[in-house]
Amino acid sequence: MALVRRDAVGAPASLEAPVLSAEGAEVRAGAPQPPLSTFLVQPQPGARTVVLHARSGSLQAEARYAIGPPVSAVTLALEPATPVKGRDKEATLTVRLLRPDGTPDDSGAPPVVRSNVGRVEALSRTGPGTYRARYVLPSTSYPEVAVLVALSAWPHPQSIYGAFGKMLVPLAAAVDLPGETEPDAQISITIAGKTYGPAQAGRDGSFQLPVIVPPGFPFGQGRVVDRAGNVRRTPIDLGVPPTDGLACVLNPTRLPADGASRARLLCAASDRLGRLMPDARVTAKPRYGTLRGPQRAEGGLLEWIYTAPRELPTEPERILAAWPQGGSNSREELTLQLVQGPVEKVSVSMAEPLVHHGAEVPLAVEVEDAFGRRRPGAQVVLSVPEGTASPLKEERPGTFRGTWTLPAEGPGGEGVVQVRAFGPVGSEPARLSAWVRDGELFVGVSDLAGLPIPAQPLKVGGEQRETGADGTVSLGLLRPGRVEVVHGIWPGLRKVIHVLGSSGPVYPQDLPLVPAPVEKKVSIEAFIPVNVRLQVEGSRVTYWAEDLRGNVLPQRPLHVALSSGRQEAVEKLRDGKIRFTVAGARPGRVSVSVADVQTGMTAVAEVKP
Repeated sequence: MALVRRDAVGAPASLEAPVLSAEGAEVRAGAPQPPLSTFLVQPQPGARTVVLHARSGSLQAEARYAIGPPVSAVTLALEPATPVKGRDKEATLTVRLLRPDGTPDDSGAPPVVRSNVGRVEALSRTGPGTYRARYVLPSTSYPEVAVLVALSAWPHPQSIYGAFGKMLVPLAAAVDLPGETEPDAQISITIAGKTYGPAQAGRDGSFQLPVIVPPGFPFGQGRVVDRAGNVRRTPIDLGVPPTDGLACVLNPTRLPADGASRARLLCAASDRLGRLMPDARVTAKPRYGTLRGPQRAEGGLLEWIYTAPRELPTEPERILAAWPQGGSNSREELTLQLVQGPVEKVSVSMAEPLVHHGAEVPLAVEVEDAFGRRRPGAQVVLSVPEGTASPLKEERPGTFRGTWTLPAEGPGGEGVVQVRAFGPVGSEPARLSAWVRDGELFVGVSDLAGLPIPAQPLKVGGEQRETGADGTVSLGLLRPGRVEVVHGIWPGLRKVIHVLGSSGPVYPQDLPLVPAPVEKKVSIEAFIPVNVRLQVEGSRVTYWAEDLRGNVLPQRPLHVALSSGRQEAVEKLRDGKIRFTVAGARPGRVSVSVADVQTGMTAVAEVKP
């Protein structure tokens, strides 16, 4: 939060001893940003409205803000309500988002739906606050309990905040139960109060009986009637594995390794019949990050908050949850991907800042993240003043190489090689950023790791905009006023930007989502048939001739001259270059020149023996 005073002509000016108080929140001073006075406002738990009162001398101001997500309840319904494996492949899931008064929430933000087994596909809006999706049953053939959780994540799909609803679904399995009994006998089986059969056994006593096995019933009661009419009852092992009584879901499933980003872990413990056990003693342990909890959540679930580590591990995070009292099978292993941040630093290098028409010039680009680590997978675009540039290839993580091919003829003079790098791109919007570059206001959309997201719809002052390939969009030159940016799908994801003057300041202003282009000035000279090169390391000199593609010409006659001294320890290197040591020279610097005998092209360097 920032306070500013307008002077007599409307220009922003600093306040004298400003005081900010709040109803429903705690306030503390922020970092100085003259002429702004900044504060950090933290809403109190459960607060739905915060009222701020500002005072500086005789000046006063008041503002009111709504806090938290609009949705207070989420309901789920499945059709059919109890799908059966082996008979049903999918079921229709309906999710409804409700406001505190019970009316549908029509904000347009879709829920995030997670399942511990099976998968949820094709979520789409069918009406105000109502969404429909396909729940695809797992491919396993044994009965189990599925937990479906729908989160009205707020203000973005990767947030741990917002209401949620849950549904425990006992998934029965339809199987043809094989077995053996007396030859030609009639057999029926009762499972969970329902009788299947009778079926006729063969002459060898074998039979197959179609049955439906719900979770929690490892045995059935068999009734066998032999050819003489004698009846025998016997328990029959249905051959199903022990029930897994623990189901967990995690949101989000991808976090930056920044030591601060968080995820929400929800677990449900159920008995063998799929009934919730709210008092279960469930433990959860991560490999790299930290977990806080468990705490009782709504609907009898248990909740933990996971915090990512600061260092980037070499493999995904794994969270192990267990409920020992539920049996050895009541365990869950959840995978969370810890990712690296985007490109923050870009550098470009070439052999020398002077190039010739007709040459093929190798270029190298290196990209790093905010911690100085090489950033693989970035998007890198190279622009050259004339000629063509080959596509850059990532030869090793964070290092890209390409070739600039100049035309045989041209005007020459000064030119600029420009490199733009960003990303890699993300997928789930989580943040809006705003910054100023060269008097122009930019906004961008990124995920939790700061990875930019392209093709994101935005509403800017009622106007429809969309982020480009680098996840950013220009809003034009600075113009004093208030700019509101709202995500087109997640309206809770919004940002209000205050431009206080045609040259700023702008509040709030973030770090650029994409680094500024890097430019390297070059001198472009006329075509030459051969290029003479010199390298100096102390008193050691290496020289060679190469063509305009950078290939060494080992048989090319070259003449070497020194202003004083002589060549010693002359050796021909394996790559065709020649190296020697400058010896016997007068004190001071020695001028070394190497000339191509055929063309007279000469390279000169100074050596200090």
